[in-house]
Amino acid sequence: MSKAHNQLFIPSDWKQWIAENIARNSSPTDLQKKLEDAGFDADLSRAELETASRHPYMEAARSLVRQLAKRDWLLHTHRKLRESVAPYVIERRSRISSSEFLQHYYSENRPVILTNCFDHWNAMKLWNRQYLMTKGADLQVEIQENRTGNARFEQEPDQHRQRVRFSDFIEKCFDETPTNDIYMTARNGQANTAILELLGEDLGDIPDYLDGARSSQSYFLWIGPPGTTTPLHHDMTNNFMAQIVGQKRVRLIAPDFHPYLYNNFHCYSAVDLDSPDIERFPLFQRIRIHDMIIGPGDLLFLPIGWWHHVQGMSTSITLTCTNFKWPNDFGEEYTTFQGI
Repeated sequence: MSKAHNQLFIPSDWKQWIAENIARNSSPTDLQKKLEDAGFDADLSRAELETASRHPYMEAARSLVRQLAKRDWLLHTHRKLRESVAPYVIERRSRISSSEFLQHYYSENRPVILTNCFDHWNAMKLWNRQYLMTKGADLQVEIQENRTGNARFEQEPDQHRQRVRFSDFIEKCFDETPTNDIYMTARNGQANTAILELLGEDLGDIPDYLDGARSSQSYFLWIGPPGTTTPLHHDMTNNFMAQIVGQKRVRLIAPDFHPYLYNNFHCYSAVDLDSPDIERFPLFQRIRIHDMIIGPGDLLFLPIGWWHHVQGMSTSITLTCTNFKWPNDFGEEYTTFQGI
C-alpha cells in the first residue's frame, strides 16, 4: 500500500484496507495503531475509522463477510472430517492404471506423485547442456527476464518478455548460478511453439492419463537455472508436472485452506511463502503445507484449486500438461480474473 506521505487525507488503498477490516470486525484499537504505525496522524485515523464504521454501506459488507464466514466454516469442517482418521499425505505411486488414477486422484481432487510414466522419453537421457545448445542452435525464443525487481512479476508478465537466442539461454541456465531473473515459463508458451515442436521430437505421451491428440496445444516448457520461483497461486485446470531435468521444491496447500490465504488478485495470494508476514496476514498461521522435492522421472498431479509455490533447486526443465482424457475445462463460471 502507499506510504503516508500526506497527513491531510487517507489514500484510497488504505481506505479499502480500513473497510475490509471493519467488515471483518477487527479491533478499532488495533486498526488505529496500525494506521499510526504507518505514519498517519492519530486524529485523522480516528476520524476515518469512525466515519467508515457508521457508513450504511458497511452493513452490506458485513453481511457478505458473514456469508463468507459460513462458507469458511463448512470448508474447515470438511477438512477436519477428512483428517479425522489420519493426517492427509501426498502419496508417491509407481505407474497406476487409468481407472485407479481417475477414481482415487483425478475425481477426488487429490495430488499424487507418479513414477515410471515417461522414463522411455528420449529427453530423459539426452537433455543436457551440450545437446540442448546444439539442438536449439540459433533459434530465437521468448523468456521472462529481470523479474527480481518487481514483486508482481507473475501478475505482470508482459513487462518481462524478452527474445533471446536459445543456445545463449541454455548456457546461462546450466551455469548453475541461482537467479530468478531468467525463466522460460508457460507465459511464453504461445511464442515458443517452434522450440517446443523441435524438442517435442524427444518427448512422448502418457496414454494412460493424457489425450495424445491434444498434446501440441496442452504442453508447456519451464526451463530455468536454480532459484527460479513461481509464487503462491492456484491453477484453473488440473495439471501434470513432468520433471525431466533437475529438481524442484514444490509446496502445496489444500483448497479448503483458501480462506486463510489472502487471495488478493485472480489466482494469487498476497502472502510471500518464503517470508510470510504473520502480523499482516495472521490467518496464514492456520494453513498446513505439504513440502516435497520432485526430480527427474517424477510426474506430479497438481489438481485444480490446490495452492502451490515452486522453486528450482538446480537447473531445471519441466513439462506441464493439461490434456487429460477427462473433463478439464472449468472456466465457464469463473468471473474474477481481474480481482476476487
